[in-house]
Amino acid sequence: MSNGKTIGMILFVLGIIILITYGLYKGFQDIETIDLIVAVGCGVLIIGLVTLFVSIVVEQQKDKKKMREEISKEDLEP
Repeated sequence: MSNGKTIGMILFVLGIIILITYGLYKGFQDIETIDLIVAVGCGVLIIGLVTLFVSIVVEQQKDKKKMREEISKEDLEP
């Protein structure tokens, strides 16, 4: 797993853990307003997802370029 995927996955899981822990702490009784911890948890969650998506897209582009270099031109012609 590349560094981008690892960092993205860690941030994603950390965001989920923050939100679940805070929800259990509050007991789901007074979550009508967005607290700072909820905002931070959602922010970390979103940053983790974006990092995962970007790293996956970059890896796919690298693999596509590598595959084109490995396939000979003769094989690509009809």
